[in-house]
Order: sequence, then C-alpha cells, then structure tokens
Amino acid sequence: MLLESINDEINKLIPNKEKFAIAFSGGGDSTALVHALKNHPQSEVVYIVDHDLRNGSFNEARSAKHFAESCGYNVEVLKWSHSLLRTAVQEKARIARYGLIGDKCREKGIKYLLTAHNLEDQVETLMMRYDRKTDWRGAAGMSSITYAPVWPELSLINIVRPLLGVSRQLLRDYNINNKIKWSEDPSNKDMKYTRIKVRNYLQERPSLAELLLQTSKEMKEFVKEENQILLEQFRKIGKIDQFGNIYLNEIPYPELMFHCLRATSGQGCMIDRSKIKKLLRRMESINFQASTLAGSMVSKIKQGYLIGRDPIVVKGREDSHHYRKNYSSKLEITSNGKPQLWDGRFVFGANGKKMKMAALYNNQNLLPREQFKLLKNIPFKFRISLPVVIDNFNAKIISDGNNLIPNVLSLVKIRLESSLGGSLDKTI
Repeated sequence: MLLESINDEINKLIPNKEKFAIAFSGGGDSTALVHALKNHPQSEVVYIVDHDLRNGSFNEARSAKHFAESCGYNVEVLKWSHSLLRTAVQEKARIARYGLIGDKCREKGIKYLLTAHNLEDQVETLMMRYDRKTDWRGAAGMSSITYAPVWPELSLINIVRPLLGVSRQLLRDYNINNKIKWSEDPSNKDMKYTRIKVRNYLQERPSLAELLLQTSKEMKEFVKEENQILLEQFRKIGKIDQFGNIYLNEIPYPELMFHCLRATSGQGCMIDRSKIKKLLRRMESINFQASTLAGSMVSKIKQGYLIGRDPIVVKGREDSHHYRKNYSSKLEITSNGKPQLWDGRFVFGANGKKMKMAALYNNQNLLPREQFKLLKNIPFKFRISLPVVIDNFNAKIISDGNNLIPNVLSLVKIRLESSLGGSLDKTI
C-alpha cells in the first residue's frame, strides 16, 4: 500500500526519465521512504547531512549510511561546518542542509530531491504559519512539489514530497512490519522548539488537524487560480531579457510585482506586501523615476517600467558611520568545473569548464568598447549589477547580444515561471 502510494506520486510529479535524490536523516519517516524506493529505477543517490549539533551525530550519520547502502543506494554523507549556534538553530540547520544537498544535486544534474514530509508535518506547518499570522496563501501549506523553496540554495531543484498524504503512524507501521530500525532525533521531544510545542498541542485536538487540511486544500485551489491570472497579465504587459531584467508596459497587480521583485533580486526572503502596495502607488505618480525594494530596483523608462537588481549590492552603501560596505567582493566567484551560484541570479561554470565571474561595476575598465555596445539598450544603473566573465586581464559580458554564452544560465526567468506555474511565453 505505501509503495503504491509513493510510486503513484512519483509518476505524477517526476518525468519518467529524470533521476532523483533522497534526503535521508535516519528517522522513521525517511527510513520508510528510502526502504520503499530501494528498487526504483529513477533513484540516483541518497544524501545524509551530519549537522554536527550534538555528540553522536557522526555515528548516527554513519549508521544511516550503512542502512542506505544495504538497500543498494549510492550514498554521500555531507558535513555542516559551523561555529557555535545559539539562536534559530533549526532554521539555520535547514538552510545549511539544503545548501549542501543543493550543491551536490546541481553538480550531478539532478533536478528532483525527495523529502519525507508527512501528513502531520503538513498540519504542524499550517499551525505554525497561522501562529505567525500568515496570509491566505500561507494557509495553502506545503505542496507535493515545490521549485526551490529555499533560495538560492535549491536553485534548479524541485523538492518532491511523496509522503505528504501519509500519516506518521503508517510509516512507523511500515518499518515495524519490515523489521527496520530507525533513529529518533532527541530534539523531537525538546519543548524549546516551536514545532514540538505545536505537535503536542495538535495531538490533544485531532479535529483541528482535519479543519486545517480542508482549508489547505481550498487555499491551494485559490493560489492556482491567482497564479493563472498573474501569468496571463505578465504575458499581456511583460517581457524578460536574457539577463533577467523584467520590462512591464504598465503597473502590475501587487502579487505579480511580488514575484518579479523576488526573481530579479536573487534573494529568498519574503517581502512585506504593504511595502509593495506603497511602491505601486509611487509608480503611479508622474514624478516617479526609480525606487528600490527587497534587493531590486524599479525604474521608469520610456516604454513603461524596468525591474532589475538593486545596484547598491555591487556599489556598496554608506551607513551611519560613513563606512562603505563593499558587496561586490562577494560577487567574484571562480568555478573549477562545478556549477556555482552567482548572486542568486545565475548558475555558471558547469561541465568541467573553469570560469571566473564578477560584477561589471568593478570591472568596467576590463570590458572592450565593442562589448559595451551589446549593453546599449540597458540603462547604466542596471548594467553595473550584471556579471562578466573574467579571463586574465580581460572581461566579457555573458551574452553574445541575444543569448547567454555556454556554461551560463539565468535563473530569473526559471524562477518566475515556476512561481507563476507556466511559461512566460513572451521573451526578448
């Protein structure tokens, strides 16, 4: 029964020629998932992360590795190196875990990562979101498949949750029936963590879980309907160039602006929607020239509006002590043939090719005049936040004028299409 349920989900969510990886913790849920899929033809590798947060984590990771190998998987244990953590430990560990696994998946060209989130995880997540005063979109909860929910760590990777409709008890029963041992994370009983408090609260109120799940189902339909409306509006008023700059010929709906800002910023943080509404009101003014929000810049142009990366990230900003913080030092990256992320907007350097990318702002003197001509249609303040390829003492933009050069991929269009659930259709 469990195997049939998982296979049905995988068949619906993952193309039959695509390989997938599994994130394995050694806990009861992921143990059942790993065992159930041990003979699946699309399974490529199991990743285990040693978070090194408590004594014995190395032995737990090694035990999980032995189990996965006994099931016939290729297995890699990834260790998180960090200093002493005092706050937001679980969230930092989550981001680090996905960062380590994301790097490996991109290196292997794997686009799908399976996790063992179950039915109770869904209910607990919903309850925690309500506690944080989520809007109606957050009330939709987790989806069976989500593109890069942690950004940019999971760029190009879809998280697949084939157990989202399966109860925790059914997974434990599967393990018991198959005489499989699993480990229990001590933090699952630690009341200092919000999720554990929520778990205990829900156990005493079983009817609440059913109500949350029903609401989630309805909200998912509303999100889908909204995304279709936003997608249709973008196709009508918007286009995107090969660098990930977005052009709009009229003011968009607030939620479309939300998705555009997140995509062009390359960041993963949420954006205060009240600030977006204020931005849109400013854009209606005949005196509007430009404004920045959440890592992106919106500028008035002859044809409408242009949305791109905030140039401050490469120029730096003076704080109250008049100290210039140089962001561009973080935007100079060399790849030795493995995919690297650049500012959450580009992936470069795959297929064994060594490349060095940096911000144009700090390398304008290395760029030949004929290269500048290829950027003539992009306003200067948007050009400087674009990357260039550095080779010795020469720089080259990442496009031949129409398309990106080999071994460079823009993530902006991919991210926006994934957010809206369809092709943007119009490109330039």
